[in-house]
Amino acid sequence: MSRDEAEMEYLKIAQDLDMYGVNYFAINNKKDTDLYLGVTALGLNIYEKDNKLTPKTTFPWSEIKHISFDDKKFVIKFVDKTVTNFIFFSPKGMNKLILDLCIGNHDLYMRRRKPDTMERRSEETAELLAEKGRVAEEEASLLAQKAADAERENARLRLSAIKTEEEKVRTMLTCLVIN
Repeated sequence: MSRDEAEMEYLKIAQDLDMYGVNYFAINNKKDTDLYLGVTALGLNIYEKDNKLTPKTTFPWSEIKHISFDDKKFVIKFVDKTVTNFIFFSPKGMNKLILDLCIGNHDLYMRRRKPDTMERRSEETAELLAEKGRVAEEEASLLAQKAADAERENARLRLSAIKTEEEKVRTMLTCLVIN
């Protein structure tokens, strides 16, 4: 497998492990409660300040429609319009880093959900083998037709040879009778 495929296979396994690739950022909610934002390959997690292991709230990438920030204010909009936007505040210098990390992890999430290259190759291989099978059947049919034609031609030539022999025998008998 290629290097890219190997990296993707590694990430598929590793990113499902607890705490793998969680990047923590100190944030505050609207009530000014100290929290942590955890950006992961599977989505965004909100952790209480004293517990980075168990998320208080989880937002999978599949449910997130849009993330934006303005100054210190971050807004997470959801695919389901009935769900209220989640708003939090982060230190001003961290906004671009958080957004870039979200974009990168979301992109990886989307790439991971595409059909595996190996699966696509297997499907392509199966299609090619099926096509080769059809071509082989057509070739076998043509060869069978040619064999039947050759057999008919062989039978015609044998009959012609027998007729030629009969003519020779008649000619010899005629010569004998005349002499």
